[in-house]
Amino acid sequence: MGGNRRVRILVADSNPIFRETVAQRLRAEGYDAITAATGEGAFIILRDWQSPVDWLYARAGLPVLIDGWILADEYHDAHPTRPAVIAAPAARPAHQGDIVLAHPSPAAVLGIIREIIRTGHGSPTETDADHQRHAA
Repeated sequence: MGGNRRVRILVADSNPIFRETVAQRLRAEGYDAITAATGEGAFIILRDWQSPVDWLYARAGLPVLIDGWILADEYHDAHPTRPAVIAAPAARPAHQGDIVLAHPSPAAVLGIIREIIRTGHGSPTETDADHQRHAA
């Protein structure tokens, strides 16, 4: 992530209020936050190699055919050592050390994203949202 390019974060969530709240707060912190309401929309963004996504947040249950778990697998094609952040109704084992948050608030998602960006890779250190996090 060198040069003048801002860190690009994909926020894929079917809840428009949640999605835009997270994206707006990330933008206010200087990140390039892009959004998708469906897994298919997010998948297209992930496949755009001219505008690569650096970090991924996705809701596990997205409408139509592509869900957050499939998006995480696609994300790992470009970033095999980085965790995706996935919101799910309950903890579930995840691949590649992804971070699964059970029913997170926007603040919890933001806290985890900030921490994984700060550390650069791997699981985040303890945060105020640690009680919600379940890493595989």
